[in-house]
Amino acid sequence: MIYSKERILQNSTIGRTSFIMLSLETKRLIIRELTAADFDDYFTICHQKEIHPYLSHITTNRDVEYARFVSYIQMVYGFYGFGLWGIFKKDSGTLIGQAGLECQSIDEESEIMLSYFLDRRYRSCGYAAEACRKILEYAREELEFDRITAVIAPDNKASVRLAGKLGFTFVKDTVYQNQTCRLYVNEEGTEA
Repeated sequence: MIYSKERILQNSTIGRTSFIMLSLETKRLIIRELTAADFDDYFTICHQKEIHPYLSHITTNRDVEYARFVSYIQMVYGFYGFGLWGIFKKDSGTLIGQAGLECQSIDEESEIMLSYFLDRRYRSCGYAAEACRKILEYAREELEFDRITAVIAPDNKASVRLAGKLGFTFVKDTVYQNQTCRLYVNEEGTEA
């Protein structure tokens, strides 16, 4: 099912009156809305050589990125009730990456897209899978989304493997943000 703008907004928390920050927990992680205090760690992770090529929209201008970061926090979380959240180690509070849901236009269709990246120091520990499974659970149970997509660069083998573990299946090649990518879909009933 491709989502209409109306369906996405119907499932969001437009104009939420509660300013309680969304926080999801797993055995080892806390997944929560980012705050301005998280920016320095976020900016550092985004510019790791393994991550930055996949984040073409992130510049090296710290002031510009800080303004975008704060604007995103102020607008997206409250409007949709979802967005890209920080992934924090529960035992230390360390920001180790970002994952979440975005409403994106893919091939001129509105889609709910799962996005994620992890600090290189915390890869191969199962953190990305753990965070994404919790986010998919939240998307299904709380937001009632039955179709979630992922757009992955063909050379990003780790993300392709993770998408498979999460129950995503390859649909087609596409162009997203001027880059050739592959579209994967996870539909309700697909095991994660």
